[in-house]
Amino acid sequence: MTSRREVVRVENLSRTYRMGSTSVEALRGVSLSIMEGEFVAIMGASGSGKSTLLNLLGCLDRPTGGHYLLDGEDVASCDEDELADIRGSRIGFVFQSFNLLPRTSARDNVALPLAYRRYDRQLPADGSRGLDRLLPERLLEAVGLPERATHRPNELSGGEQQRVALARSLVNGPSLILADEPTGNLDTLRSREIMLMLASLNNAGITVVLVTHEEEIAAYARRLIRFRDGKIVSDQPIDQIEEAGTAQLDLSVVGRRPNDSIEPPPAVVPEASQGGGRYQPRRGFTPVELHDHLQSAAGTLWHNRLRSLLTALGILIGVAAVIAMMSVGKGAQLDVQQRVEGLGSNLLTIMPGSTRSGLSQTGSGNAPTLTLDDADAIAADVGGIAGVAPEVGLRAQVQHGRINWNTSISGTTADYPVVRNWQPSAGSFFTDADVHAHRPVCVIGRSIADSLFPGEDPVGSTLRIRNASYRVIGVMSARGGSGFGNQDDIVLIPITTAMIRYTGQKQVRTISVSVSDKSLMTPVQERITDLLRLRHRVLPSASDDFTIVSQEEILKTVEGVSQTLTLLLASIAGISLLVGGIGIMNIMLVSVTERTREIGLRKAVGARDRDILFQFLTEAVILSGLGGLFGWILGFGASRLISVIGHTTTVVTPGMILLALGFSVAVGLFFGIFPARKASTLDPIQALRYE
Repeated sequence: MTSRREVVRVENLSRTYRMGSTSVEALRGVSLSIMEGEFVAIMGASGSGKSTLLNLLGCLDRPTGGHYLLDGEDVASCDEDELADIRGSRIGFVFQSFNLLPRTSARDNVALPLAYRRYDRQLPADGSRGLDRLLPERLLEAVGLPERATHRPNELSGGEQQRVALARSLVNGPSLILADEPTGNLDTLRSREIMLMLASLNNAGITVVLVTHEEEIAAYARRLIRFRDGKIVSDQPIDQIEEAGTAQLDLSVVGRRPNDSIEPPPAVVPEASQGGGRYQPRRGFTPVELHDHLQSAAGTLWHNRLRSLLTALGILIGVAAVIAMMSVGKGAQLDVQQRVEGLGSNLLTIMPGSTRSGLSQTGSGNAPTLTLDDADAIAADVGGIAGVAPEVGLRAQVQHGRINWNTSISGTTADYPVVRNWQPSAGSFFTDADVHAHRPVCVIGRSIADSLFPGEDPVGSTLRIRNASYRVIGVMSARGGSGFGNQDDIVLIPITTAMIRYTGQKQVRTISVSVSDKSLMTPVQERITDLLRLRHRVLPSASDDFTIVSQEEILKTVEGVSQTLTLLLASIAGISLLVGGIGIMNIMLVSVTERTREIGLRKAVGARDRDILFQFLTEAVILSGLGGLFGWILGFGASRLISVIGHTTTVVTPGMILLALGFSVAVGLFFGIFPARKASTLDPIQALRYE
């Protein structure tokens, strides 16, 4: 038989706490050795240092001085992640207050350490954990609670809760069990049950260190250490009560049998030559760990679903508002773009007056510099042109029968349908002969046809404009729009008729030119400029007395204005996203405070700082992500509703959706990182003591 190895060795250990300017020596030069398979009870008055020693042995705290060797390794040289690995693989904790997660089943409480386990003696070559997923149920069966696996702590008695805590301490197969007043909250009968179970663990070869105030509880151990004022005053073997020496618990599920000898676990930092089980501490997250963290975060949010819903509501409304506003802006941009393009293909628009006066930018001006002769000269002398359509305009009252309508009257030429890419849907457009003869004919828009000729064909009917009669010869195809932007609310007449009967002048409002090919836009514009400067006798040093605007320039201007409007609307709506993010940070900070003891427990069972950070950050991202997802659905519905009610165009693009969802997740990350970091840096001892 091999000799027993030394599990714990403490040399001149001290721990001093500072409270402002006061120093409190909790431990003063403590030295002791605990061998494998021992059952040690530590007794002493409150404040004697026994619990402080237990916290140091459990790697929950660091000594101020001295050395602590666990399985021959000085843990003082380990960093926080390595200490977490030690707690998760070698040590099991049993607390006086049980420290069970309140809204979690007994089975999930027992399985909690498995979420942070990074070592398995039978680790498969593929890197998966190789853990028995039925292990929590089997441990609950071993401690006599097979039928209580799905019950929450508030549905269990104190003794049952401590059994669950005991099963949790065994799930990772530790070689050392640390029990801090495990019977302090139990009656005599339940205390006896728990102590017999601890004795059974010791009989199965597990080293047990127990802190207690009661002599009756210490009698279950084989060795008694007494503390006073931070020092060991006595350390001696004691006679264990008979029933403790024969107690047995079926621990075959964790590979234990009575009087087993335990092989030392691998060091935290393995050597290349190490044999046996492959210990691979991972500094990142494996897929299984990521799944566990996501599952844990989702479970926590589900248990607080009402609060989670209200928190996500801020992000939901923000994303919905962003998508709805961006869809309105994008729809307006598309609508205006279509209308500009509908003015005609490869269009140049010539307006009287100059847009520049000296160094200042002005409007198109009111100078009557363009005439019908200018339009005729452009058509005759400039090549590469498909059509020229000069226009004059006014608003007037039109009448058919007893129906009156105020509309826009536009005088133009026969090239208008070609230049504006707008053909009649019924009848025909007037001809050059009609223009030259000043004939009283007209072509009406679809809105005029519907308003003045309901239920009848207007072609061939008579329409009166300012008491002058016109014969309707055609109806233009519908282009859509509403209010002042309704392109179908128009009456077109020959330009010569409009000049003689209404304007009394030869000047025109605009001249629209359709270029035959897009590549000729610039040369044609230059030739028109030269021709008009020559006709208007503009001096070389003087500015043009007219302005030529290309369709492309109009589109660029409209797109720039629309994009600015869309950005403005999205920015206003984005403020609600920031408010939602602040709400997430606020509720996560509250959650950190509420779950302080849970954080301490998770660290005690092997969670690293990054595990806690990732869990709380995952909760924030899930909240913002779900808010973003449902916000997209709500925003899409809102944009459709705006389109129907407002009779306007709204457009939701994949880019908007990705932008909104991405921004919502980014908000969750940004506002979640502070509370998550606060949670991850909590001291496990202080967290476990938090009330």
